[in-house]
Amino acid sequence: MRRLDLGTIRCVVFDFGFTLSSDLYFTLVPPGYPEWRAIIQQHIFDQPPIVRAWMLGDLTLADIARIVGQYVDLPLPTIVETMERGCTNMTFNQAVWSFARAQRAQGRRTALVTANMDVFTKVVVPAHGLDRVFDVILNTADAHELRKDVLWDRAFALLGDGLGYADSLLIEDGPKEPVLFRARGGYAYQYTDDRRFRRWLRDHQRVSRASS
Repeated sequence: MRRLDLGTIRCVVFDFGFTLSSDLYFTLVPPGYPEWRAIIQQHIFDQPPIVRAWMLGDLTLADIARIVGQYVDLPLPTIVETMERGCTNMTFNQAVWSFARAQRAQGRRTALVTANMDVFTKVVVPAHGLDRVFDVILNTADAHELRKDVLWDRAFALLGDGLGYADSLLIEDGPKEPVLFRARGGYAYQYTDDRRFRRWLRDHQRVSRASS
C-alpha cells in the first residue's frame, strides 16, 4: 500500500452515513406515538427491498410515508412533515466535519458521494448547508445508481481540473469502498470513530510536513 502524503492530495471524497454523521433519520416522534421509531425500523429499514428501492430513487418519501401510515393514525402530509423534520436536527462526527470544512481553505476540492434516499437531497443537504461545504454532492437516489465507483467517476468528471483517483483521498466507513478506491489508484481511510481519525490525521500531517 502506498504511503499517503496529504500534501499531494488535491481532492477529498466523503461518504455521509456513519462517516460524516452517525445520527439516524426520523428522530422526531409525533405526540401519542412512542412506537414511531420502532415502526419505521421494522417496516422500512429492516426491509432490504424497500431500502434498496428507496436508495435507487424508485420510491420516494411519500411512498415510505404511505407504508408508515398503515401503522399510525395520522394524515399522510403529517407523516411526511414529521419525517422531514426528523432529519433537520442531525449531529455530525466533529473530526470528519471539521476536516471537510477545512479542505477548501487548504486548496483542495471536495465531493460527497452517498448511498442515500430522496430525503437526503431534499432535506438534509439544505438543512445542514452541505452544499456550502462540498463542491459536488452525488446521491444514489438522484443518480438511480447504487455503485459508488460509478458515482466517483461522475464526481471527478464534474469537478474537472484533471482530478482523479491518483491525487484523491476517500473517507468512508464501509469496508468495501476503501479497497475499491485504492484498487483504482486512490488513497482511502476507513472511518470508525473520531478519536482514531484524529490520530490518523495527526500522523499523516506530520508525514506531509516532513516531506515538504
